[in-house]
Amino acid sequence: MNKAKVKVTKELIGHVGVDSGQLLIADPCYIDSEWQKKEFIDDRRYVHKKTGKKLRYYGVFNDTKAKKQRGVVMFSRYDDPINEFGDRSMNKMLVSGEVEEIPEEPKHKRTFSYAGVCETTLADEHQIRYGMGHAGIAVAFRSGYGDGYYPVYAYKNEEGRIIRVEILM
Repeated sequence: MNKAKVKVTKELIGHVGVDSGQLLIADPCYIDSEWQKKEFIDDRRYVHKKTGKKLRYYGVFNDTKAKKQRGVVMFSRYDDPINEFGDRSMNKMLVSGEVEEIPEEPKHKRTFSYAGVCETTLADEHQIRYGMGHAGIAVAFRSGYGDGYYPVYAYKNEEGRIIRVEILM
């Protein structure tokens, strides 16, 4: 059986700016009917393996004010030194394996909202569900190299129809 090769062309169709470290793919016709306005509160908890001390990052996106909690070492930036741990940053302690994240249940059940997208990507998942619970409203993912300005390419068949999209990060 001879299959004719389809001529495919690659074309730069634009760039996408990433400021939250993640991207969302969705049909815009659902934004008005399905999108929910929910504030994302980044609440991550850790335990230091050797000392058993608890650490907590808590903040609204772009807000570095941590809510105080008794007996817990609060921090507002992953790259800042933490005095209680010899001025080591959370990033350094994560890389060395000194701390372990304590998983928490999502607060927004991964809704089609900014909060839901953030919770989905933080859980290293991708599918966002419709309000009724079935898959397909959107797909979310972390950008491979964080914030940036990334080129988007379309692959078109001989008829000029887009058959694939690629984002280079």
